[in-house]
Amino acid sequence: MISKKPTIFIIDGLNFVRSFLFKGITNKEEQASRELIFWLEDLANTELIGSTFRVIFDGSFRDISQRQCQNVDAIFTESITADELILEQANFLHNNGQRVSVITSDRELTQSLRESKIKTINCSKFFSDFFN
Repeated sequence: MISKKPTIFIIDGLNFVRSFLFKGITNKEEQASRELIFWLEDLANTELIGSTFRVIFDGSFRDISQRQCQNVDAIFTESITADELILEQANFLHNNGQRVSVITSDRELTQSLRESKIKTINCSKFFSDFFN
């Protein structure tokens, strides 16, 4: 079970969304991204009160939200990859004493994070622990 202590969760956005496109939840990446943002906001207001989410997507800005979501930020990368930004932010937060967990199913990214002693959670594990 995932701890419910206030945490900064950094999510590999496209990795998470694409993990579930193939499970029939939705067939559109943009819609799945929007649903992910709204679901995370619900979690931040219920089961994970005090936690914040940074969802990092590869590529340029896309309007995936139709409302302001508290405690959830969608960040788009252009000049570097999402993996590079995730590593940079996770290391910065971890080295400054913040409680941080990265949600990804990317094996290389997971290995790099674990070498830095940063907690990782597989996308499927996170989803199954909280999806009602």
